[in-house]
Amino acid sequence: MRPPLVLTIAASDSDGASGLQSDLKTFTALGAYGASAATMICAVNTQGLRGIHYLPGDVVRGQIDAVATDLLLDATKIGALGSAAVVEAVAAAVREHRDRLGRILLDPVMVGSDGSALISAEGARALRDSLVPLVDLLTPNMAEAAQLLGRPIATSLDEMREQALALQALGPQAVLVTGGRLEHDDAVDVLVHPGGTDLLRADRVPGRRVRGAGSTLSAAIAAQLARIEEYDRAGELEEIGEAGTDDDLVTIVASAREFLASAIENAGDWSISRSDSGYSTLNHLITLDKD
Repeated sequence: MRPPLVLTIAASDSDGASGLQSDLKTFTALGAYGASAATMICAVNTQGLRGIHYLPGDVVRGQIDAVATDLLLDATKIGALGSAAVVEAVAAAVREHRDRLGRILLDPVMVGSDGSALISAEGARALRDSLVPLVDLLTPNMAEAAQLLGRPIATSLDEMREQALALQALGPQAVLVTGGRLEHDDAVDVLVHPGGTDLLRADRVPGRRVRGAGSTLSAAIAAQLARIEEYDRAGELEEIGEAGTDDDLVTIVASAREFLASAIENAGDWSISRSDSGYSTLNHLITLDKD
């Protein structure tokens, strides 16, 4: 017996709002055991980014090797990588350990919430050419999708769909382009997968300037993918359908979006900063609070 296991390969964010800290909290809230490989150390708080220390590629690779050769992983989430050297190190690790990493999700973090660049131009090219083709699910926001494709940011759902399909053509089985920046009455994400395209809609949470939403959403998806693998091991897939079907993926993404919305809404009364001018946080404990 064991819980579903998820590895996050991401930045360490000192304020706990994003990066591997929020990933690990999300995994725990959704019933998964989390392991981590740090790619960079970020001095950051609700006011913005103060500094970054990029870890060498061999240090990042060593962490992944240590986890992948020992832990029985069901899913792996890849977040901010920072440099071309780290991207190539992670891509090499994915190629070597592909059968040990479970389902692989890439959240291509390129720009921080305050507009700070989190990856070099060379790193962005390496991300597109070396890593994007290797993953099962790619989850860029609109700006990241445009940057990966070298196009302007989408201004309509049709353009979002076109960019998602163009990214899928690079190799991922599925692509989720999150549409939080689209000027629309509700929040709409575009999910393309082998079976077609789905638009996922939800009410916007008004008046919140949140950091870490993208990390939390992708972490929640990774945790749910790991739970699919847990059912597969237990021979209980008749309860949720055949593992990996398009219907399962749509359900997983929809569930992750609900978790994110709850995490935003239920942190509305929180005040963790000495200042009122910074970003709001998320309540990753919401699922635990309900128990």
